[in-house]
Amino acid sequence: MGAPIVTYLLLLSLFLYGYGHANTVVPVPEDSTSTSPSGGKAISINVGLNMAMRGFNRFILKDEYARINLSSMGDNLKTRPVWDTNRFSTNFIGHSYHGSMYFNSARANGLDLYQSSVVTAAGSLMWEYLMETKPPSRNDLWATTAGGTALGEALFRFSDLILDNRATGLERVGRELLAGILAPTRLITRLTTGEAWKTGRFKGNILYASPYSLELYFGETTTGVADRDLNLWRSAMGTELQYGELFETIVEKPYEWFRLAGEAHIGNGCFRLSQVNTIGLLFNKELFHNNETWVTAGLFQHFNYYDLNRVINKDGVIPLYLSEAASIGPGIIIQKRKDRRKAQIEVHLSGIILGAGTSDHFKLEDRDYNFGSGFSLKLYSSLEFKQKITISLFSENYLLFSWKGVDDYEVLEHLTINEIDFLNVQGDKSSSRLCLLGLNMKYRLNERTHIILKARHLTRDTTYKYFPNVNYSSNELFFGIGMNV
Repeated sequence: MGAPIVTYLLLLSLFLYGYGHANTVVPVPEDSTSTSPSGGKAISINVGLNMAMRGFNRFILKDEYARINLSSMGDNLKTRPVWDTNRFSTNFIGHSYHGSMYFNSARANGLDLYQSSVVTAAGSLMWEYLMETKPPSRNDLWATTAGGTALGEALFRFSDLILDNRATGLERVGRELLAGILAPTRLITRLTTGEAWKTGRFKGNILYASPYSLELYFGETTTGVADRDLNLWRSAMGTELQYGELFETIVEKPYEWFRLAGEAHIGNGCFRLSQVNTIGLLFNKELFHNNETWVTAGLFQHFNYYDLNRVINKDGVIPLYLSEAASIGPGIIIQKRKDRRKAQIEVHLSGIILGAGTSDHFKLEDRDYNFGSGFSLKLYSSLEFKQKITISLFSENYLLFSWKGVDDYEVLEHLTINEIDFLNVQGDKSSSRLCLLGLNMKYRLNERTHIILKARHLTRDTTYKYFPNVNYSSNELFFGIGMNV
């Protein structure tokens, strides 16, 4: 019992030190010089968050890997990061959301995006090296830091649209809770400063107001898998947020323009987050501008998560995994407006530092996918007629390489738990091409409501070193109704 007690006392000292050196942040626009950054308070919140999560894993879930002590910390500090065997959702949405909490503890306490990214990396390093008995995970470090930054800034700005210090009663509670779901550590900060219940004449946001459009939608989707007698119906619900104006205002700070989308599927006895997508502008340069046409280029951060086609039949589970957790690259956007018509074209090329895709052969503990790095090319186009009809076409193309793989698959069946922890492979030695082609149509019924039709074709072509190549394709069709909030 001695070592765990000493360990907790050391971590508690970090928590109290940071909290004791916290400053008060006045919720004014981020460009104001009266904002008082408080890195100490952000760090203290993150240390407390890690300790709380570790305690939950240890005493509620009773996970063996949470039985940390000074010896396990010392071992991890001498260990190089490995590729872990956690499930896809844990690694690529769970850790990214966890990273967004680290990130938002910093943003809510006055730090900018880049400073908050450093705080996020520090929180991830603490978790990987000090809060688990398993070796540190290289994929978790990337997903938590880069994915946490992408999700964190988008969710921070989303929460800023919701919070309103003028509201009272149930409306105020609802706004605080909803913003707290998006950015939990921001809610913690508001509770510690009393901002969560203070009222005033002003909205009290940290950011300047930006133009935005927010859509909520729901409907039915059907999926058909090529060469298989499958036709799956599910309910779907989702949201899309378009934040900022790229052409009529000056974009001065990262993520003053971004898109955020999420969708969940309900059916077959489960509720599953099927996709999360963000693309955020880090900086841009206007290339051309006249009365009708705008052309701008910039550097964009990408985050994409897909968990699709989870069908159980005689052949087992057929997932289509795709992750672009840490990705950055250039892009160009062209927009033309004339006579109540608007056309827009986007081209994005990015380098994927950390991604993942479905494996047809690698199965180890919760892993049934391959880690990889590579490139993505995305093309988007849209036409809007008299604010009544909108037609959009898109193509997302991903190329992922997994070079550190298994040579002898029979060995996997006889590995001990410790050997699995240190196996340190990306999965199969392979290269995978994934493509999503889609058509979206919206017909506006009135100012707030519209009908939506979406069609999407998905293909995956994987070339294996030790196995035959695999080609997979499926089609999705969605019909539903959307509402502008």
